[in-house]
Amino acid sequence: MSIEPHLNLAELILLPAGEWLPDGRCWNVARVIEGFGYCLHGREVRELRPGDLVVTGPTPGVALRASQLGELRLEYFRVVPQRLNGLITILEWRQLERLSSQPAPRVFYHAADEPVARKLARLAALPDRDGLVVRSALLQLWASCVAEVLTPADESADHRKNLETSFRRFISKISETELASSSMADLAAQLNCSERHLSRLFRAEFGMSLREKQNELSLQRACQLLADPHVKLRTVAYDTGYRHVGFFNNVFKKRFGFTPKEWRQRHAPMARAESPKNGVS
Repeated sequence: MSIEPHLNLAELILLPAGEWLPDGRCWNVARVIEGFGYCLHGREVRELRPGDLVVTGPTPGVALRASQLGELRLEYFRVVPQRLNGLITILEWRQLERLSSQPAPRVFYHAADEPVARKLARLAALPDRDGLVVRSALLQLWASCVAEVLTPADESADHRKNLETSFRRFISKISETELASSSMADLAAQLNCSERHLSRLFRAEFGMSLREKQNELSLQRACQLLADPHVKLRTVAYDTGYRHVGFFNNVFKKRFGFTPKEWRQRHAPMARAESPKNGVS
């Protein structure tokens, strides 16, 4: 079976609840043009909104699914590293091959307001989408996404130590509210380092990516809002960044073991006091 040409922008429309399985033999970069959907890999489910970008590595097990409420329109391109002879060093080849051999799929997310997602939108709007300029830009876009998992050969121990010190000093001053609303590009600019370096430092410090930490902060904020029984569940979902209540319920239950309603009944004192009149013991 042949692999479709790489570095060619294409579009795809998924019907409601329809699913697309990216080619597991190469890298895939997809951006949501219109609609809402989800990216599923393993037990993780991530909501996709207009403008969001997903990068999947060369391993199977990833699916992009449209919401049941409407179509999902995507633009995407593929990258086949085997066709990049002369552009990738031996060290980079080894690292890419190591990623390909891992059973767990490698998936990266970029929100609509991040530079990578905005760049793909600009490239897709150009009249000559199949020209050399666009193909070269697509390759550069992919390279910037996977650079965070490639270790540069000339990164000295002193340089890494200085970055770690600066990073710890920085996070000791930033508030959780600021962290929850900042993009990787914003934080990297404040630290005067690359997004790749910052991504590594963040994961080493917190054991998770920036996006995962922001999701955790959103769920903690949801718990604070749920403590007030007069705040509607739909309001809690919207105020914590979830447009679909059903998706919010699933994410919340996966994290805490209870739905938001069940959590409120167990943890909110006022809710427990009011529960008997609703027939709940």
